[in-house]
Amino acid sequence: MTTQTRLMTLDEFLALPETKPYTELIDGVPCQKPVGKVRHSRAQGSLERLLILHLATRDGTNWPELGFKFRRTSAGNLRVPDVSYYLPGSVEPDSDEDYPEVPPDLAAEVRSQGQGLPGLRARLAFLREQGTRCTLLIDPEARTVEAHDGERSWTALADDEVVLEQLNGFSFKVDQLFS
Repeated sequence: MTTQTRLMTLDEFLALPETKPYTELIDGVPCQKPVGKVRHSRAQGSLERLLILHLATRDGTNWPELGFKFRRTSAGNLRVPDVSYYLPGSVEPDSDEDYPEVPPDLAAEVRSQGQGLPGLRARLAFLREQGTRCTLLIDPEARTVEAHDGERSWTALADDEVVLEQLNGFSFKVDQLFS
């Protein structure tokens, strides 16, 4: 005899209390994100600073660990990227909405110790399917960044520069994320 797990709707999930570390709803199943350690937090904070300081992105809005609702998926989805960024005019920065339904222009995930790359790649592919223009998969241990910028995809190594044309030429050296 097999046991079937009932999938949770997005509305049921949103009625639950917030958790730390954050819990996401992935295709109707609640999944808790791992707790970030020092290397994870350093890379996340560095990316946020670069977005704030770069001429191409400083007028936009970025949020760490903000949840996004995806109602048009077959099962409920609320995703929480490590860093989300909106170009100016993409979303209202002063909105009272708890969870935007507009996908970010950039979503970044930082690999935590013990997290598998296939799962993180699938998370970012889901966000691109929902309309996110650029994604970054930052791996502090390998000191690499897997970048997707519109139709372009590549892996950047420690000495490489990442340039995101979809974000008006936002650029950074990979090593800047880890120092």
